Parts: sequence; C-alpha cells; structure tokens
Amino acid sequence: MERRLLGAWHAPQRLRPRSAAVLLCNPFGEEAARAHRIYRVLATQLERSGFHVLRFDYGGTGDSAGESADVSVAGWIDDVALAAEQLLARSGAKKLVAIGLRLGGTLAALATARGNLRLRHLVLWDPVVDGAAYLRELAALHRSYMRSEMGAAWTDRLRVDADGVPAEALGVPISAALAAELGAIDLSTEALRTDHVTVIGTGRGGDPGAAARLRRPPVHWIELPASEAWNSDAALNAAIVPMDAVQAIVARVEELSP
Repeated sequence: MERRLLGAWHAPQRLRPRSAAVLLCNPFGEEAARAHRIYRVLATQLERSGFHVLRFDYGGTGDSAGESADVSVAGWIDDVALAAEQLLARSGAKKLVAIGLRLGGTLAALATARGNLRLRHLVLWDPVVDGAAYLRELAALHRSYMRSEMGAAWTDRLRVDADGVPAEALGVPISAALAAELGAIDLSTEALRTDHVTVIGTGRGGDPGAAARLRRPPVHWIELPASEAWNSDAALNAAIVPMDAVQAIVARVEELSP
C-alpha cells in the first residue's frame, strides 16, 4: 500500500549547498506536538547554514495519511527511509544526516540498523534506548499531567497492563501491537550504520545514562544539563525553544558536513 507522508522542505539560498542534507525525525505523541516549534527553528537554522532540510510526519501521525490505530514501529522505520530517499533525490546531496529527538532519534537509528539506510551522521537528542522503560515513562507522564491539570478531582482511569504499559499517552492510543514493538526496543544491541553518532543529553527524558550503552560507532557526547525544559507545560505555553541545544546541533552538523 502506498504511504503518503506530509513533509516541509527547507531549501538553502546559497549557491553551493552543504555536502549533506538533513532529515528531522519526530518524537512520539504529545512530545511531537511540543517539539514542532523546536524543529521549525532548528530547520531554519540549518537552512541558513546551507543545508537542505526535510521535516515530516510519520504515517498515521500529524497530517500524514493513515489511522493512528494502525501505526507501527516497522511502518515508521519505513517512513524514515522513504523520507530520506525523497530528501536525497530532491536535494541532490550524496550524504545524509538524521536528527531525532527522543523516539525520533531511535527510529532513525533503527532505520540504519534494520533497513538499508546509511548515514553520514546520526544526532540523537535525549534518545529512547530502552523501549520498555519508555512505555512506563509515558504512563507516569500521563498521570502527572492529568493530576496537575485536574487536581484532587481527577480519578486515575488509565488502563495499564501487568508490565505497566499504558493503553494511551495523553490522548494518543498505544495499541497492543505498537506496545509490543516499542517494548522490544533495546538500542544498545543494534549495530548502527552511520559514520558518526552524536548524543545530545539534557536529562529531559528517560534514563540519561542509557545512551552510554550504545554499541557502535563511537559516540560523541554533548551534555547540556542546564538546557531549557522543552517538554514542560510552561515551555509549551511560552513557546520556549532550547537554543543551546539547537546551536550545539547545528555546530556539530556543520563540523562533520562542511
């Protein structure tokens, strides 16, 4: 079945674009909504630096075709590969950089490990390394948000299974099939097909030390412990963008793809 994805293209104005094009891979659910402005700012900064950039929605998410109940990790990995193919074809670039926040970085990494995608550079921003822990984190975040919004009157009706896996996360359904795929992710066991890996760590999601277990290639670390809390309610309402992270990513991409 043909997959129709919505993408936003950023074309540089300089006569000689950079040697690589950049693909931005969304996180999951509510985090994708909160990252929308960040990705737009990041894409604009990369565009000004001379990179072709593509933002896109996976099938069944955002404005792409498909039903949210039918999404899968395997399908999203295919979407990453499809978006990468379109980006390279339209930009004329020979090399590809993929940047992903949270689960977006994980999906880009899995597209190299389980598919045919080969990257010049993979940037993982607070990546999801342990899928089972991520699902439990989603349940905890759902409850924390609802409790803070509804107060003492809120009754916890979130359905979770024996392993703490929720049936939804802030209105986004998590089917049993999707939960099984997510729960099986262990990025530390995957061999990533990329020349370089950069991890941006802000401590804003999951286990900050989990990415230390990534197998190969060697990882370049950038720790930003004082970075703005991009995924907080206050940041969402104030449209806050963690520019320290954005600038660190742009500088690192420029360094490896002149």
